Amino acid sequence: MREQIFYQAQGARTGDVIPKYIDGKYQLFYLKGWKDPGDPGAVRGWHRMESTDLLHMSEETPIHVEGGTGDLIYREGHWHLFACIFPDGKQLITHYISRDGSLDSWEYIEEDTFGPDGVIYDYSDWRDPRVVYREELGEFWMFLAARAKDRHSQTGCVGLCVSKDLRKWEYRQPVYYPERFNGACECPDVFRMGDWYYLIFSSYTNLFGNYYVKCRAGEDQWQIPFNHRMDSRAFYAAKTAGNGEERYLFGWNPTKEENLFGFWPDRLEARDYRTWDWGGSMVIHQLRQGPDGDLMLAMPEAKKEVFQDTVENRILFHTDGWEIRGDKFRATRSACQQMLLMQALPERCYLKTEIRIEDARQAGVILQVDETMKEGYYLYLEPERKRLVFRSWLRMSEDGGKTFPYDVELETPVREVENGMYCLEVLLEGSAATAYVNGEAALSFRMYDYTGRKLGLFALGKAEFEGVEMRMKR
Repeated sequence: MREQIFYQAQGARTGDVIPKYIDGKYQLFYLKGWKDPGDPGAVRGWHRMESTDLLHMSEETPIHVEGGTGDLIYREGHWHLFACIFPDGKQLITHYISRDGSLDSWEYIEEDTFGPDGVIYDYSDWRDPRVVYREELGEFWMFLAARAKDRHSQTGCVGLCVSKDLRKWEYRQPVYYPERFNGACECPDVFRMGDWYYLIFSSYTNLFGNYYVKCRAGEDQWQIPFNHRMDSRAFYAAKTAGNGEERYLFGWNPTKEENLFGFWPDRLEARDYRTWDWGGSMVIHQLRQGPDGDLMLAMPEAKKEVFQDTVENRILFHTDGWEIRGDKFRATRSACQQMLLMQALPERCYLKTEIRIEDARQAGVILQVDETMKEGYYLYLEPERKRLVFRSWLRMSEDGGKTFPYDVELETPVREVENGMYCLEVLLEGSAATAYVNGEAALSFRMYDYTGRKLGLFALGKAEFEGVEMRMKR
């Protein structure tokens, strides 16, 4: 079995993942985006692989289901699969049945194909079905990425259809319609943890990314939690699966390899300037539940445990203002940036440090930085603004300042802590990376233009870095 921190098949991008936990294994169906669709070896449609630890993946099996995101459900001796297709500009839900009980052989039931009703739901969007069985009602509920039929434009919603037999579906009012999004709420997922129900979906308008809302069991009103946008712009189409004891969130970190939308700047050859692709590398977060019912994103333990060999810390250069005592590095000056250059950064590694922020406005790590400390990828906490921020080397140049019409490249909210101590962890593999703070918030990002350089620390003001740890794979 192949081992990858961020799974991506050779010659392809990982698109939407449809994860299921079946008979002690995670079955990961996904939309495979071939980089060269004309390649003779490219097999269109969904692919499947399995894993017990979400680190080692089996060989892929094409299952010859074509179309967009969907779902599977087992009922009365058969697996049923629902997907979506887009013929002649329409959007329709499709139904497949596995007659032999396998997960790789599917019969298309063409007469069960259906689209929106044009009364409750607009004809423009109708995709990404998610099916659950409501045992207390004796009904199957299908949640869909849809657009409500309304007079204004912000009609993105999670639609609902109900069935007794998985073949004939009754249209119901949307299960979630915030009148906020100009596009459909894609890839809906519904599940329960403890005393709370959760609805996760993706949006490609407003702020591009994944969102969730929560509802306490026994109540009927969705609540927007503190950090309801999960991860960052570089994480999309997230769905969940779990084994009853733990639950994971599966999405993709897009690459920047193809000018899919024609937005690349003509003169600038820097890859970090480029726009995001559809699909990329698989990112898996572990879901945890806070006391208030909010969801938190943590690094899966199996991915962390891959890295066993500790790399010795080396101090190669530092500006004034540092006090260094054992494994503690303290930036002592207020209103001044202090930088410290350390050992080489492996292509694939795990990083961790605890940062106690005193009066620092910003404090964090610099990835792939050189000896001048000029250009690298900055990943830092801003306690006053309650966020984790990613800033690329582009921001260090005049061209970058002229190019970007906004202040922050990537960010995610972080809860303020009373003792000022933040645990920052980072997984790196090639250009892909994900950072975690306090096992609560995650931020995925890409680094293309600089490799093979060094790790750095920095603080704008007073802060202490303790337990700086770098580990490689044994």
